[in-house]
Amino acid sequence: ALRILSEHNQALRPLSGIKPGFWLPPVRNIVSPVKAETVRLLFHGWLRIREMVLTQLSNPSLCLISKQWRGLLEVAGWRYSHADVATMTGQRHSEMRQLLRRLANISDSHDNNDISVLPVFWNGTALALDADLPIRVGQEIIWELQELGFRNDLVALDKRLDDSKMDAAQRRSLLNGCWEGTA
Repeated sequence: ALRILSEHNQALRPLSGIKPGFWLPPVRNIVSPVKAETVRLLFHGWLRIREMVLTQLSNPSLCLISKQWRGLLEVAGWRYSHADVATMTGQRHSEMRQLLRRLANISDSHDNNDISVLPVFWNGTALALDADLPIRVGQEIIWELQELGFRNDLVALDKRLDDSKMDAAQRRSLLNGCWEGTA
């Protein structure tokens, strides 16, 4: 009986051809740390890479698992110039640093300097690097991440399941109408 119960809440393996991961960092990676300073630095990490990530949403190589997203946020937030230690976390940070360099070259929005010391902006306003994030700003960032994640998941699901033979531009217009309230 215990064996049956223990298997009840197990995640299913992804379908073949589907890469398990996230196109955007899971919000829990940003808000779950106990220390407020870590949460602030993870928010800062997201804001530093936000533009680069958003321009790459359709790129399959950016579909990362949760631990990779956490590592990427840490590298962009404060660990960019930290020496890699011989641990799994150190190795992940090194991999995420390389990914960050690749993204910076692709989007051409940053050079190869230490991104973790760049200023942080939200809606055109600079945020203090050494002060807590205003609650309203944190809420707006979380809302944006959740909405973008949902939209991206909907588009991906639609691509996988749509067999209507509708023109791609018409299909995009139809999906965009969901957000404008016109569909």
